[in-house]
Parts: sequence; C-alpha cells; structure tokens
Amino acid sequence: MKARSRTVGHRGASALAPENTLLAFRLAAEHGLQLVELDVYLSRDGELVVIHDEDLRRVGGRPERVDSLTANELARVDLGRGEGVPRLVDVLELARRRGIGVYVELKGERTGTALGALARSGGARGVEVIGGSFDVPLVVELRVAAPEIPRSVLFRRTDIAMMREVCASVGATYAHPCFRPLGRALVDELHAAGLIVMAPHTNDMAEARAFAEAGIDVLATDDPAVLMPLVAR
Repeated sequence: MKARSRTVGHRGASALAPENTLLAFRLAAEHGLQLVELDVYLSRDGELVVIHDEDLRRVGGRPERVDSLTANELARVDLGRGEGVPRLVDVLELARRRGIGVYVELKGERTGTALGALARSGGARGVEVIGGSFDVPLVVELRVAAPEIPRSVLFRRTDIAMMREVCASVGATYAHPCFRPLGRALVDELHAAGLIVMAPHTNDMAEARAFAEAGIDVLATDDPAVLMPLVAR
C-alpha cells in the first residue's frame, strides 16, 4: 500500500458496534483507523444528527422520520448497546480528543449549509473534516457556506468525463466512486485531474488489497481488521 493511503471506519467500526454511534467511532479510533465516515440529517430543532437513513425503522425499529424528532429525542432512541443517535458536534468532540478525521456524508436537505455554519461557529476546530454527497447541490451549499472545508463527490456509475467535470464544477478535492469494478485505469484518470480517490467500503481483504494495488488513496471498511494488515505491510 502506498504511504499516502488512508483508512476510514465506515459509519465507524460498524462491524463491532451499532453503526454511526459514539461507540462505533471510539472503536474505530482505538483500532487505529485514521478517519471515520458518517451520515447526517437535520433534526426537528435544526441540529446535525448522525444517522444513515431518513427514518428510524432499520436502526431503531421505529417509524418516525429523523426530522420529526429533536436531537434530544433522537439521543434517547435505542440503537443497541446503550447507544442513541448522536449529534455531529459530539462526534467532532470525540474526534478532536482521539486525533481522527471525520468524513461527513451530507444526506438531508440543508445539511451542506448546516455543516458550513457549524464550521464557521468553531464547532469543527481542531478536527480534519471532509464534506461530501451524492447530491451535488448539497456539496455546492457547503462550498458557499464554508469553502475551506475539503469537498467530495460520490458517484454511482462509471463515467470518467462526467466525474471529472462534476468534481471540477464544485471544486472537489476528492472523488468517491461507489461502484465496482474500480481499477487502475479509472484511478489514474482521476489522479490526472488532481483528485484524491476514495474507494467504496469493503469488508473483504482481497478486495481491499486490490483497491490498494490500484492506487486508491483512501480505503474504508466496517471492520478495522480488514485494513490493518495492509497498513502494517
């Protein structure tokens, strides 16, 4: 693996703890991952909260939408092992203490603007923060609100010209293809455009090794054990 390759806990160490919880992020840090990836929506009272889905059905067994509850109400939802839905500010504080970065996937409406406002207020001080989304308008929001935060665009299909064009249009630092196959030719094209390339998350050691050998800069997994042997080589 190249020295520049970095390791990310996808929704934290989500193979070891409920996803997108403070416990999952602590475990990712304890296992030596350099960043954690997480997803954000806005709560009813306007807080950025960390959850992948727009409702609580899958992770909490409840029908409510995230934006129908306050941040305090979401914190009391049982996600397992005593964990609730955390606020982004609490994850950033954990990251500050543990010395890890945070890759924020913008999911809900106005989350780009909200992340920018949080950064401007000092809530992200001392933490490496990257903001990205499949939803390009949210990345534009972030660029307007806090242009100093590095941006990523996530992609679902292979179209190198489109990927390069979109990344250039929003001033993205990172391209994040979330599809397979993902080989050396595509990675080289993105590198030629000056982009840092992130891999789709994987829990397969052979695939992680193939991603590394293709020159991908940032690798992600639910299970830290998948990446640690590669980092140690």
